[in-house]
Amino acid sequence: MSPRVADVQAAKQLIWDVFTGVDRTALHPDVEFHGPAPIGRLDGAAAVRETVHAPLDEALLHRRWEPYLFLGGICNGDEVWVAHTGHITGVFSHQLFGIRPSGRTASLRYGDFARIEDGKIVEIRVLFDIVGFAAQAGIHLLPEPPARNDLPPGPILGNGLTRSVSDSAESEFTLRLVEDMLGGCNRLDGSDLESMGMAAYWHDDMVWHGPHGVGSAYGFDEFERFAQGPSVRSFPNRRGGFHEARFADGLTAAFTGWPSMRGDFTGEPFRGIEPTGGPIGQNIMDFYVRRGPKLHENWVLIDLIDFAAQCGVDLLENLP
Repeated sequence: MSPRVADVQAAKQLIWDVFTGVDRTALHPDVEFHGPAPIGRLDGAAAVRETVHAPLDEALLHRRWEPYLFLGGICNGDEVWVAHTGHITGVFSHQLFGIRPSGRTASLRYGDFARIEDGKIVEIRVLFDIVGFAAQAGIHLLPEPPARNDLPPGPILGNGLTRSVSDSAESEFTLRLVEDMLGGCNRLDGSDLESMGMAAYWHDDMVWHGPHGVGSAYGFDEFERFAQGPSVRSFPNRRGGFHEARFADGLTAAFTGWPSMRGDFTGEPFRGIEPTGGPIGQNIMDFYVRRGPKLHENWVLIDLIDFAAQCGVDLLENLP
């Protein structure tokens, strides 16, 4: 095993131990944390424990970690990252993000990227699907989308937990496919979806899971109608690929950017929010599973609370 591979495997084991409760000391004292609105930027392990960990412990009784994608890799030269996504589930027993507790079992969808140096977590980027969490408590912050507004499941083939060493050729193929697909997205010509050439990168029976309020799309046709189409019509000059981390591990891949997509909100309203005519950025996390030569499944988290705030809308302002 090469030193680089060994570093990634050690980092994956470290993160697994953290989330299964084996290791409570992995945070670097000066860890840099980037979270969704209303959390935002935090500096230092004490602030992360007080602002993120403690409220989750209090709000979700008997909470359990339920990841369905888990992978690691090296990017930006020599940075070691581990990413995972899934649900944090427990009995919603105390207020969280200003949302009243339901007293029932609830699942908070999340995405997490961690950068590891010398056996410590030095940087964390996290997104929560707060809109979807509120909906489970009967509070609907956005209008119902035309797509399927479900709590997303994990990979159809159950192959998203990449904990062992992956074949490097498989990882390289997956990463190249994702990067080529991103290049296609940035070839967008006006509102012509065909100009992106997405059919070359996706299976016809693909699955795309957006955040609650945007919804899930099953099949390439629904993907273009419910996911890419509305985004293109709202942000006609959008461009993506502005990433802090992007890597692949076997058949899985992930990236995140702060913001990941930039553009001008000059088109149609987006999820009930009126266009501003000015620039916006969306903090996004994408997780992928490849099947054969094409991408099969994609899980997407977007900080919709932050996006709305850029448009002058406070989605959490009038919580009951």
